Amino acid sequence: MNNIKVFFNEQHLLITSDTGIDRTNYQRVIADDEGGFEFRMEPKELFDEKYNKNILLITPHVEEALESIFNYADGIVAAGGIVQNERGEVLIMFRRGYWDLPKGKVEKGEKIYNAARREVEEETSVQIATQAEPAIVTYHCYFLKGKNCIKETHWYHMTAKEGQDKLVPQTEEDIEQVLWADKAKMRSLAGKYYPLIWALLQQEAGV
Repeated sequence: MNNIKVFFNEQHLLITSDTGIDRTNYQRVIADDEGGFEFRMEPKELFDEKYNKNILLITPHVEEALESIFNYADGIVAAGGIVQNERGEVLIMFRRGYWDLPKGKVEKGEKIYNAARREVEEETSVQIATQAEPAIVTYHCYFLKGKNCIKETHWYHMTAKEGQDKLVPQTEEDIEQVLWADKAKMRSLAGKYYPLIWALLQQEAGV
């Protein structure tokens, strides 16, 4: 594992072992021998709601750096889906002011694979036909109710059963709208996604 991206606020931290990586988009660069160890031991910036810089951490200890963030915060495991229909459109939903993808917490004793399908079906009413492995894993740090939290979300590529055009948002989860979107529609909503979701759509749906 050579690169891990951790999202926080509207920014991200990239942990990499690549010393030659392009540093253009990073306002703060930390090399392992220039404060990287201290950062890994106390990554408080990731939970400061006012911190607004992209961070690049260059270290040969990529997995250990991620582990140190988990040691600093409460870990939450979630699962969701990048769902396509027979027309190649992607299932997106509007929640709390942003466009998002269906996902939710894994329940105690539940398998992550099963949780992903359950959350998609509960939040959108779409029935799933196929679900591919392995999952894509993302990380998101935030501060909530006095606690530092890091959410590890497992995303699976899924296909919906045919004819799943009647979409019912799970309003009790603050979901206001669910729709099938082609690439042009998804691009037209740029700037209205959570940064993690937009990056995921670009990477996994070719938006």
